Amino acid sequence: MMWMGNSLSSLRYAAIMLCFCCDSALAKGTGSRSIPTMSYERPVAIQANGETITLGDHAVTRCHDWDQDGDLDLLVGGGDGRLWLYRNDGTSRKARFQEKELLVAGDRDRWGTSYTGLVLVDLVGNALPDLVVCHSGDQVTIHQNTGTARTPRFAGTGLDFQVQESCQGRFDVADWDGDGRRDLVTGSFGGKLVWYRNQGQAGMPQFGQGEPFFDITLAYNSHPRILDFNQDGRLDMLLGVNWGTVSLYANTGTEKKPSLGKSRLFQWPDGTNLNIRNQNGDDTTPELADLDGDGVIDLISGGKNGQLFFMRGVGFSSRVEDFQELLVQHSRNLGQVLRDNAAVRRQVFGSLSALQADLAGGLIPRSSREQLFGELALLANQYPDVLRRSRFDLEAGPHLPLLAGQYWVVLLESLPDSASNRTRVADALDFQAGYRRLLVDLGVLFIDNDTATPEHLAAMHRLMMAMPRASWDVEMITAAGWLGPAIKTQKIRARTGINIFDLPLGHPENSFAGDAPRPGITDVYLICLAHELAHNMLDTVGRQTRPELFERKFEGLAQAAGPEVVYRSPGSRGIDFEATRKKFQEIGAWDGNQASWNAAWVSYFKGKEEFDRAYTRGNIQFFLNAPQEAFATLANQYFADSQLMLDFCKVRWDAGHHSNINQFLLIADYLSEGTNKVRFYVLRPGGDLKVAPVRLTRDRQGRITRVQSQDSTANFDYQEGSLVTGFRRNPISR
Repeated sequence: MMWMGNSLSSLRYAAIMLCFCCDSALAKGTGSRSIPTMSYERPVAIQANGETITLGDHAVTRCHDWDQDGDLDLLVGGGDGRLWLYRNDGTSRKARFQEKELLVAGDRDRWGTSYTGLVLVDLVGNALPDLVVCHSGDQVTIHQNTGTARTPRFAGTGLDFQVQESCQGRFDVADWDGDGRRDLVTGSFGGKLVWYRNQGQAGMPQFGQGEPFFDITLAYNSHPRILDFNQDGRLDMLLGVNWGTVSLYANTGTEKKPSLGKSRLFQWPDGTNLNIRNQNGDDTTPELADLDGDGVIDLISGGKNGQLFFMRGVGFSSRVEDFQELLVQHSRNLGQVLRDNAAVRRQVFGSLSALQADLAGGLIPRSSREQLFGELALLANQYPDVLRRSRFDLEAGPHLPLLAGQYWVVLLESLPDSASNRTRVADALDFQAGYRRLLVDLGVLFIDNDTATPEHLAAMHRLMMAMPRASWDVEMITAAGWLGPAIKTQKIRARTGINIFDLPLGHPENSFAGDAPRPGITDVYLICLAHELAHNMLDTVGRQTRPELFERKFEGLAQAAGPEVVYRSPGSRGIDFEATRKKFQEIGAWDGNQASWNAAWVSYFKGKEEFDRAYTRGNIQFFLNAPQEAFATLANQYFADSQLMLDFCKVRWDAGHHSNINQFLLIADYLSEGTNKVRFYVLRPGGDLKVAPVRLTRDRQGRITRVQSQDSTANFDYQEGSLVTGFRRNPISR
């Protein structure tokens, strides 16, 4: 098999190749270092001795320099319980695999009759790679290397460990908890992932009782791969599944206390999600290695049909070159081409979105980012009508403002965030006046086809400057109506972004329920902006830095819904509908017929004032079915008139409805950023904004016990937990 790699550009040569963990094949066999990527070219079947590798039933592979000759060989587990070695007698830049050789341990040449996986890693402490096999009967067997690094030989008998049901060959070995001992992480046919801690001594592994691995059950045939993907010193996880995709779960915790963030899918170069189910059948089994020696990590995978596939990694320098070539080729009529040619559109946006994904994921070395910025900024000078801020003809080129916006995001993320670097970006893109203030002061790219009025921009700047930094930790705001119909088919990818409606500044809205103490009139444009910023605050601040507040939202939802609606633990995992259905049956709210459940669910809340009035806007059923809206919609009221919302909460409290004040305090707690100060807001039509400081008092557990504003003092009691059990309000006479 031959792989023709592109020649390395000056940018690629400039990159410092970062090292992965020593047990993986992410680095080439020569010991040089390689760059990770989220984007890969279409699959090519791997050949051995001139013929496509076909094992007949299942295949899982690992790359390892078996004979220490400087290139990577293939170790493959098959569906018949046997292991195979494909030696590479080519080079580190041009692989050429020979006919398969049976891999044995002593006299043992088979490990069952089904899906078999393997890892070469030092587990017995002899500084040599041992053979670890996951095989039939849900067994993991460790065979000690009794040979040498250059000529491995494995003992016929080994240590056996029982793992989860239907695991078979789906597993990996890595020191997940940073205690210096390598653990097991297993997948399964049903998709469940399990972690087995190594509780043994040096040279004598002993795996404890399996425990759920972050409750991840993505799909059938889950195949985990544990490695430091983004080279930040923390282990991440790749997950291959039955429908042909590969997901990255980056470690957002620490080396000793790992935590996994949201999954991100590998992509094809055009920005669509990578999927090889049509090629490999099922059971995607990801392995990463630089097999073509171009300095970029490649993806290798087996699957149900017994074949192996190679997907060449696309490095960031190649994407810059591809984007530049597309601009050169279509510079005269780019708007028309993007409108009419879906293939070119996928190429252009795919190159940019993949660059952004690599930047956001920390996959481009810091030493290369300055040069990346320089090459990208140069394109803005060469093609100012396309890449600099200007108003585009949405009929002739509906995708042009979206293209410019995606390019701006990439340029902004290519350098570390600072006022001086944001100024450099503003200069390169010719941002002026209000747009420039939003970018330089706040780090926000406002993408609207250059149609916002100075009043819009000033009002946005005023509102965001009056909010905590965490609430506007976004880099992109789009106004959908100002961008035209193309925004429905082409999304701008960014680290964090929000989208608001095409609304006129100064259009009033009554933001409060009918039983509010007095009317609440606010500006619909700014309230929409505040609403979307609240979503961001919930996701960014709540999930990452204030998880206790994120969970409190669900405590409030559970309180409002009543004891018959049962939440999982933690609450953010959502409603436990199995337990809830049992409760509904017990109280006679459901007849047990599955076909009638939806009607019973709606009927349970219909007409119940304690539920309908649980929130200042909408009803509890809406918030239970769309919990992400609970926080942001209630925040509308806080920003429209904070004092009025507090007054309203007291009215609702006196009527026996206690959820409102808990939601109010949750918002205040977010906005206070853990301090004893918060702001009250009043938004009026036209962008009129008034802000007043408010003092908070907390107890030893950090719960807010007093809110002292210019108009009143509110005191709160707690028996246990974080929900209020007593509420007293004393107006301040003037």
